[in-house]
Amino acid sequence: MKPRLFLTGPSGCGKSTMICRELGELVRNAGGFVTIRDRDENGVVRGFEILSADGYGPRDRFLDLTGEKPRVDLEVFSGVGCDYLRRAQERPFAVLDEIGGVELLNDRFVDELARYLRGAHPCIGVMKGAGSAGKLAEMMGLMVRYELARRAMYEHLRSDPNTCLVECAGWDDEIARKAVREWAAEFAQ
Repeated sequence: MKPRLFLTGPSGCGKSTMICRELGELVRNAGGFVTIRDRDENGVVRGFEILSADGYGPRDRFLDLTGEKPRVDLEVFSGVGCDYLRRAQERPFAVLDEIGGVELLNDRFVDELARYLRGAHPCIGVMKGAGSAGKLAEMMGLMVRYELARRAMYEHLRSDPNTCLVECAGWDDEIARKAVREWAAEFAQ
């Protein structure tokens, strides 16, 4: 099994949930970060926040959807995002949930992510699927620059000999679930 496993697929199909459920309590040993959807009392998404994978520390909002136009705070990735990547090396493994989003427009974060991915440190995560990435880019008016960055990251993961990229169709996708279980058995301590 390769030391890095990324699930990709449609938004909302359960990729992140599958990883967290399969890791269970072991996620407390992880470095890295998770992306949290902030919802109102009716379930409407108000924004997205980044949080340490082990669940400790503040939730930093990087995408706010409550106004007329979405607002992105890319500095979140320059600060805590880069810090989570650096500190991930100190843990047995990392969770990178998710990459392939607006963070790819932050050069400092992209450099730190590239540095992290050049190593062989085990990690499991989510690579944003093309469909949801395209919707995000269109909504933000960032189509060309963002799509080029997303494609470059996807191609890097797809061609990296230390990375396995698995298409996930949904929570009941047994191929993806088996890949996550096998990865966890070998690398999550």
